[in-house]
Amino acid sequence: MQACWSFVVLVFAGGFLIVGPWWALRGIPAMALLLVAIGLWFDLAALANLLEWAPAWVRRAAVRLAVASHLLVGGWGVVEWWRPIDPAWTPLAGSADWSDPLLVFSQVDGFVVQSGGGRVRAWTGDDWRDLGEPPGGRAWEFHAAPDGALWTAPAGVARLDRRDPVTGQWRSIGRPAGQLESLAVGSGELLVTVDGALHTLDMAKGTWSKEQLAGRVEGVTLGGGTALALGESWWSREGAGEWAGRAAPEEIVRFYGAVGGGWRYAWHSGMWSSDLHVAPPGRSFEPRTPPAPDLRVMVPDPDDGARVIAGSWGQGVWGSDDGGATWTPLGLTRVQVRSLAVDWRRGVVCAASSNTIWDRGVFCRELPHGQPSGGSEAAAATGSP
Repeated sequence: MQACWSFVVLVFAGGFLIVGPWWALRGIPAMALLLVAIGLWFDLAALANLLEWAPAWVRRAAVRLAVASHLLVGGWGVVEWWRPIDPAWTPLAGSADWSDPLLVFSQVDGFVVQSGGGRVRAWTGDDWRDLGEPPGGRAWEFHAAPDGALWTAPAGVARLDRRDPVTGQWRSIGRPAGQLESLAVGSGELLVTVDGALHTLDMAKGTWSKEQLAGRVEGVTLGGGTALALGESWWSREGAGEWAGRAAPEEIVRFYGAVGGGWRYAWHSGMWSSDLHVAPPGRSFEPRTPPAPDLRVMVPDPDDGARVIAGSWGQGVWGSDDGGATWTPLGLTRVQVRSLAVDWRRGVVCAASSNTIWDRGVFCRELPHGQPSGGSEAAAATGSP
C-alpha cells in the first residue's frame, strides 16, 4: 500500500514539478522560478524516498536528472527574468502601474484604456488624457462603438455605462437583469448575452428585446455589419437579415468570437492548447491552426477581415494576412496579453498586459509592411477574461 501511494505521489507531484517549470517558461518566468525552487526541494528531500523500491543507482540517477532539469530551467528563467522587453514594442508612459488594463481603439479618441482602478484614459501620443470614470467603475466588458462612444459593463450590476463622444459625459442605462457574459457594440446596434440569452437594444427607443435563438448563447460580437453569436449552436447574421445557425463543433467548450470584413473567427484556449475556426465571407467555418498554445484575443481588420492580429498568454502577438492560414510573429513574448486594439489606418497595434508581477501596462508597435489598411471602422476587442 505504501509503495502504491509513493508511486501516485511520484507520478503526480514529481511529474508536475518536472513539466510545470518548462511550461511556465512560455511567458511566466517568475512562476518557473517558483516551481524550480519547489522542485529542487522535492528532488533532494522526497524523490529518493519515493523511489526506495528501486535499485540505488536508479534512485541516484533519477535525483541527478531531476536536479539537472530544474537547474537548467532555473537558469533559463533567470535569463528570461532579466531580458529586456521586446524592443519592437514601446511601453506607454505610466501604464506599468496599472493592473489588468482593458484596451480599445476609438475613431474619436484613438487608443483608450480602462485601468484596474476604473479610470478611462486616451493616449495623446506622449501622455494620457483623462476621460473620467464610468459611474459603475471597473468594467467587465469595455468596447468602442464605430461612432466613438465608449461602453462599459460593470460587473454584478444590471446596467451599462456610455460615454458620449461629443459631450464627453458618461451616463448609465439599464440592461436585462442577470449574469452578463458578453457585450457587442456596432453601428446603431448593441447586443448582450445575459444568463445564456441574447438581447438587442433599440438605440432609438432605449428598449430591449430578446432574440429567439434555440439553445444557450454565451458570447456575441459585431463588426462591419456581421454579427456572430456563439454557444450551444453558432449563429451568424449579415446586416439586418435573419440569424442562421449551425451546430457548434465541440460540446461543453466556450468559444470567443471576432468579426471583420465579413470574416468570422471563433476560438477557445487553455493552458496547453487552442482551437481556431475561421469562416471566410459566404463560407462555413473551417478549422485553422492557431499561432500559439494559449490564444486569448483576436482583432480582424474591419475592411479586410483576412487581416487579423492575435494575442496569446505568454507566447506573443501574431499577425496574419490570409485569415489565419499562416501567421507572422510580431514579438512581445513573456507578456500575458489580456486585450488588443489596432489602428488599422496608421498600422499600429497596442497590447495590454495583465501580468501581475512585471511587464504590466500597454505596449505598442507598428505593423509590418503591408499590414495597414483603410480602417473605416474601429477594431478592438477585450478578449477572453
